[in-house]
Formats: sequence, C-alpha cells, structure tokens
Amino acid sequence: MTAFKPTLVLENSGSVARDHLALERTFLAYVRTSLAIASTGVALVQLFTVSSAETSALGNKIQSFARPLGSTSVCLGIVVLLIGLLRYFTVQTALTEGNFPVSRLMIGGITLILLAIITTVFAVLIAGR
Repeated sequence: MTAFKPTLVLENSGSVARDHLALERTFLAYVRTSLAIASTGVALVQLFTVSSAETSALGNKIQSFARPLGSTSVCLGIVVLLIGLLRYFTVQTALTEGNFPVSRLMIGGITLILLAIITTVFAVLIAGR
C-alpha cells in the first residue's frame, strides 16, 4: 500500500517539480475526458428521448438504444476517471524511483471503446432516418 501515499514531499532537484506538475495536469486531463464522456452519455439519452417523441414506431425503436448507450457512456466515464487515478499514483511512484511507465495499452483500449460507442451512435442515428 505504499504506492498510494496521499502526501509525498520530494526534493526539488533537476526536473522533479516539472515532472510532478505535468503528472497533475495529465490527471486533470483524465478528469476532463471522463466528464466529457459522462456528459455525452446524458446528452445521448436526452437526444434520443426528444427524437423519439416526434415519431411513434421508429421513436420507440430508437428509444430502446438510448438508455443502454447513455449508461455505457457514463460507466466508461467512470472507468476513465479510475484509470486516470490509478495512472497518477503509478506514475508518481515510478517517478520517485527514477522510472516512467508507458501506457500504450490503456490508451489503445480507451480509444477502441470510444470508437465502438461513436460508431453505434452513428449507426442508430442513420437507422432512424
């Protein structure tokens, strides 16, 4: 449990402060991204609810996709936030040891999941026309 120390004081030699401030900015970027993804989920539910009010048969079919897509987006936003938190503490521990872990796999995974959600939303919108 030493990896998740809430307070850590380091000697500011070389680029230590710059590296840790960059790490904080990266964490805030994860927070921004997770908020955007979660907000998109809420917007999807509202968009499909408004569009389903206009037509009856097709609207019900589109409405059946709204809640699953919205909840998936909100859950993905929460997952991205947790990944950012885990990444923050992992990199902070690694920086104190003089290392830096690369995160290609996480970035690729998040990209593929977002691509799948965007493609599904696009397909539902096209099918509704």
